[in-house]
Amino acid sequence: MKTLEQIKAGFNNSEFFMEYMPTISLDDNLCVGAEALIRWQHGDEVISPDKFIPIAENTPVSGLMTYWAIEQVANDLGDWLRSNEDVHIGINIPPDVLGRGALEYAATKAGLMDVLDKLMLEITERGFADKQALDSLKFRGKTIMVAIDDYGTGDANMMQLSQMDADIIKLDKYFIDQIIDENTIPKIVKGLVAFAKAMDYEIIAEGVEFDTQVKVLKSLGVQMAQGWFYSKSLITEDFIKFHERNS
Repeated sequence: MKTLEQIKAGFNNSEFFMEYMPTISLDDNLCVGAEALIRWQHGDEVISPDKFIPIAENTPVSGLMTYWAIEQVANDLGDWLRSNEDVHIGINIPPDVLGRGALEYAATKAGLMDVLDKLMLEITERGFADKQALDSLKFRGKTIMVAIDDYGTGDANMMQLSQMDADIIKLDKYFIDQIIDENTIPKIVKGLVAFAKAMDYEIIAEGVEFDTQVKVLKSLGVQMAQGWFYSKSLITEDFIKFHERNS
């Protein structure tokens, strides 16, 4: 297991980089954006986020990682965001970073205030408990898009979910994996999608791998999807080329 000191050293040694998981519109199969995913190149090994993000959470390194991610998105895709309409980039924001008042500073410093409407902060259900933290996402009168990540897998109940001030629901891969037959749709998937639509949330299905899943999601009215059926996560140059081919 990696240590907090190793993670900090990794940042000091510029070992972290971004990949981008394309987001596809199910209506026309066009690429409408991506989720920014942090990667750690430690020697010959690429370490997945689940091996180091939990270690950093609730420590100062969590903030460092978040602000680095915002700056990296600006460096990688700032010009792309400015030159393309109707696209977005999702950035994962740990709950412990919300409410510290530094997200606006990070976006300003990175030069992203002019494309704020094209950014989407992805926050897990437990990150929506603090209204003051959510209010901190209203930058100079501009409100950034917010997505509920890992939807349905957390501790929030339906009443709490209905009160969350978000724009998009990300339907977790756990539920997508249960779709194996387009004629037998799992009740939990039907229910989660119906609830999200009733709350006027747009929906992004994560971890889509098979044509059957695409057909079911389209039949349920899900708007967007991510997953290996369309593409693995891509380095910046490859993502831009992917978008050019699919836009």
